[in-house]
Order: sequence, then C-alpha cells, then structure tokens
Amino acid sequence: MSELCYYCFREKPDSSPCPYCGYRAGMLRAKYPLALPEGSVLSGRYIIGRVLGQGGFGITYVAQDWRTKQLVAIKEYFPDAAATRTGSITVTTFSGERGALFQYGKDRFGDEAKAIFRFINHPNIVTIYSFFEENNTAYYAMEYIQGENLLNYLNRRGGKISFGDSRRILYPIMDALSAVHSVGLVHRDISPDNIYITKDNTVKLLDFGAARYSMGNKSKSLDVILKHGYAPKEQYTRHGTQGPYTDVYALAATFYRAITGKTPPDSVERIDRDTLIPPEKLCADIPHSASAALMQAMSVYPKDRFQTMAAFKNAMPPLKKPSPPPSPDKHVNSSENHSISNDSEIPPPSPVNPFENLPKWALWLIIAGVGTTTLILLIAIIAALS
Repeated sequence: MSELCYYCFREKPDSSPCPYCGYRAGMLRAKYPLALPEGSVLSGRYIIGRVLGQGGFGITYVAQDWRTKQLVAIKEYFPDAAATRTGSITVTTFSGERGALFQYGKDRFGDEAKAIFRFINHPNIVTIYSFFEENNTAYYAMEYIQGENLLNYLNRRGGKISFGDSRRILYPIMDALSAVHSVGLVHRDISPDNIYITKDNTVKLLDFGAARYSMGNKSKSLDVILKHGYAPKEQYTRHGTQGPYTDVYALAATFYRAITGKTPPDSVERIDRDTLIPPEKLCADIPHSASAALMQAMSVYPKDRFQTMAAFKNAMPPLKKPSPPPSPDKHVNSSENHSISNDSEIPPPSPVNPFENLPKWALWLIIAGVGTTTLILLIAIIAALS
C-alpha cells in the first residue's frame, strides 16, 4: 500500500524510507516533541508534513494542499511558555496569567496574519493564503519558499559579499519593511537567516513570528526573542519602546554582517564602550557616505538612528537603474534589425575635412607650394561646382 512522504510529498510504496529523498516518517519527532503528528489534516485541506522550524511563539510545518497539490508552509501559534500539547493535537493552555497571555497573543497572531495578508502582491514579502483557528489555537498558511537564507548564501561565498551585491539583496527588503511599518507592524527579528533568496533570485522577507503590534505593556510582556548582534538595545528590556527604528538597527546589522563577514557586537555591550568598527575599514568597496549611514543606523540609542526605513535608504547610495530596453527608431526601415535605445544620444557629426574630396591634381598644387590666393580660388571653384 502506498504512503505519502511527509518530506517531499511524493507517493512511496510503504513505510520504508522514501526512495526519492530518503526521509523516514517520524524522523524529527524527538527533535520537535510538541509538534503536530505528520499526516494531521488542518482546515480540511492541509496535510501536515515535517517541521521546518520552531521558535518561542510558534511551529512552522511544510504541508500539502490536497485540493491543488501545492506545497505550503503552515505557521501554528504555539507559545511554549504559555501552552503545551500532550497526547492530543489540541493545544492546552496554562492557567492564570500565562493563559491570559496566550489568548492575547493569539489575537495578535491573527492581527499579524491579516496585516501581512494585505501585502499579498508585494514581491518581497511572503504571501499568506489563509488564516484559521483550530485545535484551540490559530494557524496561517503561506507560500512555501524554496531557496536558501542569506546566512547560507554568505557562507557559500566565503562569509561575505561586496557592498554592491549586498545592496541588490537588501534594498528590496528595506522597501518591504517600509510597507510593513506603514500598517503599524514591526518585524523585530531581522537577521540573515530570515531573509531568503529563492530559486528564481527573488528576495523574500520571512518569519514574522516575533512581530507584534505596539499595543501597550501586554505586547511587551510577550517579547522574549533576541538575535544577538542584530537586536538593538530596546529589545533587551521589557520597558524599551520599539518602533520602525528597531528594524532599522537590525537591517543595518545585517548589512554589516553581509559586507564585513563579522557579526556586530551586542548592542548592550556597546553602551559604555563602543567597539563597533566602521564598515569602511573592513569592506573595500563601500563609499564613506554609506559607511556613515550604516553607523548611524546602528546607533545604540534609538533617538540617534534613522527613524524610518525610508530615511535610512535615502542616506544610502542608490542602485544604478538598468538602461531601458531598445526601442525601434522610427527613421530606420522596420525590416532591418536596428534600434536606438531611448536614452542613447545621437553621436555628433565627425569634423569635416575640407580637403577630403579634392582631386589629386589640386592636392599636388598645394604640395608644390601654390600661393595662398590661388589655393583659396581653387577651393571656391570646387565648392561652386559641388
């Protein structure tokens, strides 16, 4: 009897390892004991496969939509500090304050999904397909990204890339974050492992699991995720006010890591003695103005940073726009394969040689030393006849 492989979702003959990818069902159970069992069905359509990752607020799975056979990623709201799962697929919440926080967080998880859903057509933000509640918790289905994260991309290239290459990768993420900030959402988990480069070379911003709306002390009480080297000072305290400038710091730190090969020192360690080395001392091709912009974006105190992602990007050198595609020249015969690009300048005419068309006998006279008056007369006669 055939079974479904929960790694590649191909049909395989039995319960033995998959002949296509080598995965054996349940291989990751010990690593993720609180995850949904492989083969569970959510929302009547999504067949749960292997775990892609687990953080403090949720578990992400690869799944297949059995209606379309499309692979998707399913994010489950599962704050392990406020809930558990034992002997059932249903989530059990803890009592007291942690139970109240679970409910509050679940509501924010739904708000987060709805906010990201608004950017369904944004090329650099992961697309969400659906949101639903089940098993006493909440889920959303989103596009399954195949590619590699920026951290792996850097490691495969010796640990760092040029400033020019980093701009082509990270400028689209700056635009994506500007869009996210416009609806009051702050990502708060920007780092090289949350930026993906897909197989078709599109850059995507992933994992909004740490994102929460700025909605008072309750939201701050849920803030426990930190990425050392990328998290700004305000994320180390529950009393720190966070905003777009929080993501500005983290993205600048990601830039720094990409072009220098070094993770910046922790922000809190820079308070008394700042040991952050300017990027221009570690990266050969970065302009001084860009190095200064990155240093400002990574200022320890929020008030000293760029307050918006747009301001940060405006301080960086723009990417050169590619030349527009050639367009047919209306003066050129359409049957010929000729064109002049829109931004091409017509070359100026070459300087005219006044002796270019003179007959040889006239040139010999000049060489023989014909007087100036005779020479002028000869040129005038030639000009009149031409």
